[in-house]
Amino acid sequence: MLRSSQLQHGHASKHLAYPHAVGRQACAGLRHVPARPEVAVRSSVDPDELHEAKLGPNVVAGIREVKEKLTWSPATVIRNEAINLDGTHRLLHLSVSDEVDMLYGRKIQAVPDTARWIESFTVPGQFVGVRPTTQDETNGLADNQHLYTIACSPYESRRDSAYIGGSIIEVVIDKRNGGDQSTLADMAPGATVEVSQVVGRGFASLFNSYSGLPSSLEEQRNILAIAVGLRGIAAIRAVLNWAPVQAHATSHRVSCVYVTKSPSSAAFLAEWDQWREAGINFHPLYTESMLKSSSEDGEAPAANGSSSSSGSDAVVTAADIMGLLDQGLFLHEHGIESVLGGRASDATVLLAGLGGDIASAVAKELTFKGVAWERLLFCDYF
Repeated sequence: MLRSSQLQHGHASKHLAYPHAVGRQACAGLRHVPARPEVAVRSSVDPDELHEAKLGPNVVAGIREVKEKLTWSPATVIRNEAINLDGTHRLLHLSVSDEVDMLYGRKIQAVPDTARWIESFTVPGQFVGVRPTTQDETNGLADNQHLYTIACSPYESRRDSAYIGGSIIEVVIDKRNGGDQSTLADMAPGATVEVSQVVGRGFASLFNSYSGLPSSLEEQRNILAIAVGLRGIAAIRAVLNWAPVQAHATSHRVSCVYVTKSPSSAAFLAEWDQWREAGINFHPLYTESMLKSSSEDGEAPAANGSSSSSGSDAVVTAADIMGLLDQGLFLHEHGIESVLGGRASDATVLLAGLGGDIASAVAKELTFKGVAWERLLFCDYF
């Protein structure tokens, strides 16, 4: 049996990509069918090389690689700003050191010999490790607390990094989580941290390694993004600010449902109207309404066990969040198709910040409504 990681990295493509090869073998007893040259050329390419070309030269895309092959580069804090009303959510602007070796010779002058750090950031939904320079760790990650979604789009990073000797990225920190996040949230401009190379494949299917956000845009599909908590909106922000998605929104339905605790804790309030002006249907859902209804019924709200994925906003149960999503997605007069802007089978759904139980429940409900499994794209599981 093939492991899910093998399916994600394309190891199963030799068995699944060309089913017509089976038909050729079945007809071998009747007549000889020579292999087509173009098929032979395609099958000779290592699937891992295809994914490496898509993701960039220095991406680590699996859990094992995160633990064994992670490398760190020095970075400088450029700006630290609040992104919600109570100031607990911080947006760190980081400049990652980007030293590139140059080749010089009789016929070549200043040709890059190594890739820039920014070249590995190719699609929204990728992560980086960030840690204070005072830590003693030399390689790998102790746990997932050091992984942060890159909250800006690849286009924005390349634009800001074009004429400087560093790669500019943005990450979101919740200072209420304590530990390293509290330390990072208090850092002033000029402070130094360490940043890993890019981690993950961005928004991709768990069932089809070639199904992702770029392919959905190429196939002209309507897009629905579901973000839960701070971690979720950080990843979805990179999607909504990505130039190809904003261009897509001018002719196709692009919607976003953001589940957060309250208006005071909601992140990126100033950008909501910008997204709406770009043609994106943005709808916030507040879990404090669920807390109020629970208190009126005399029930104490239970903590959500997926707080590591959803951030500190996950203060209600998975059932409560599912109830909130039911109100925002499935209980419309014309069903979820009114949210998707068309048939569910033709749409792509992006999910970010959902813990395991909530992600499973939402995925099952979406597929029951007609969304194809391979069109459910995650960035949290790679």
